[in-house]
Amino acid sequence: MNVEVTGGAVPRLSRREITAFTRKVLLTLEKLRPLEDEISDVSVAFVDDDSMKNLNRQFRHKNKTTDVLTFPADATYGDPNRKARPLGDIVISIDQARRQATTERHSVATEVRYLILHGILHALGYDHETDRGEMNDLEAEVRRGVGLD
Repeated sequence: MNVEVTGGAVPRLSRREITAFTRKVLLTLEKLRPLEDEISDVSVAFVDDDSMKNLNRQFRHKNKTTDVLTFPADATYGDPNRKARPLGDIVISIDQARRQATTERHSVATEVRYLILHGILHALGYDHETDRGEMNDLEAEVRRGVGLD
């Protein structure tokens, strides 16, 4: 699986560690709830609050920053006989992650890991705003599985 990491640096979390963590989350998910398709690509981008606010306004019609936005890949992407598909794009506001890490009293690196996991679940179609706690329950399971509990 190809993991593309772009944007600003994350304190105490290298691009290599971000890639390894993203893969670990997907492997853990596969063990808990087998995925329909193998994932070929995922993109994780780090932006500032201004960029995130612009994206949130453009795509969600909310004129404020947010911590993570997910843009799932189109399910009909590419060859229908494919063995793997792209997951999509996960965009994280490093500024918001810093604030949340301070509030939660953990590192920015830990907060970014939480946000990557959260974004992956959204890219797979989970939605905590409309489900009955399924996404939150699965997120807690995966956190334990990847050592984020």
